[in-house]
Amino acid sequence: MTEAEQPITPAIGAWQEGMFHFPIRIYYEDTDVGGMTYHGRYVSFFERVRSESIRGTSADVDFLFAIPESEGGAQTYVVSRLNIRYHRQSKVNDLLIGHSMVTKVRAAAVEVKQWITRDGEMVAEADVLVAVVGTNGRPTRWHPDAMKCWKSWYAAAKDAGHLD
Repeated sequence: MTEAEQPITPAIGAWQEGMFHFPIRIYYEDTDVGGMTYHGRYVSFFERVRSESIRGTSADVDFLFAIPESEGGAQTYVVSRLNIRYHRQSKVNDLLIGHSMVTKVRAAAVEVKQWITRDGEMVAEADVLVAVVGTNGRPTRWHPDAMKCWKSWYAAAKDAGHLD
């Protein structure tokens, strides 16, 4: 296969034992004047990992945006709480792995544990509360298909022994 024939594909992650894993490359634009990854970029990295973990499922925004009025109408996400702890610095060209795991499913929200590692060492971790809202901006219950996804990921993490 020649270079011109090779398909271009985005980075993809994988679910394993109730945890989603996604590669993150640190680029120059991600760093501060000292050459270390700017602390605020980790918010974007955590968001990217969460977004990729649900891509193509009934928990994805494409599905939620398209819920017909007869089934309650469109829904979207809002991050209600985000608590980040930093452990190590990362720098240009580091290859990090972002991880995400559902730790609690509520009627109108999910709690997610996320962490980023480099060579198996913790770089940063976050506890995230993501709520679901309707087009009026008020909390609403998850669509049943989305709820099945969240419960399935939670159950997989619990069955693998990652949750109490």
